[in-house]
Parts: sequence; structure tokens; C-alpha cells
Amino acid sequence: MELDGLNWKEPEPFVDGERAAAFLSMPRKTLMSLARKGALPGHPIGIGLRRVWRFRLSELDLWLQAAVSLDSDQGRFTERKHSL
Repeated sequence: MELDGLNWKEPEPFVDGERAAAFLSMPRKTLMSLARKGALPGHPIGIGLRRVWRFRLSELDLWLQAAVSLDSDQGRFTERKHSL
């Protein structure tokens, strides 16, 4: 679709906690806890205590790649440190 000569993409849809947890292969409770702490990307919708959380799979994928990369680097650093 084009708007005034600009390429416009359909926005990525949000998914619920159940789908996001399945994507990350973790329990939904763990996902929600991490989201509430701000440890992974999530979007609270609503006001008050009963917010609904929604997630974008692309954001979770980037978060997971960064977490795996960080853990891998930490492991290599620990291995080098012990070999010295």
C-alpha cells in the first residue's frame, strides 16, 4: 500500500501472553513476571492493576538473540578466565 508516494507497511500484530510464551518456550507466568519487571519487551494496555499485556514476536526475537549472545559471551569469558 502507498500513501502519498511513501511505502506503508501493515503494522505487525500484537500477540497475547500465551502465544508469546509459546514462541519463547517458557511458561506464561515466567513471561508475565519478566514483562512486569521490564526485563523483556512487552506492552501493557489499560490502566490500573488489571492491565492486559501484548507482545510483538519480532521484539521478543531480538530480545532473545541479545540474551543468547550475552550468555555466550559470558561463558567464553569465564572459560578464558579459568584457563589463565
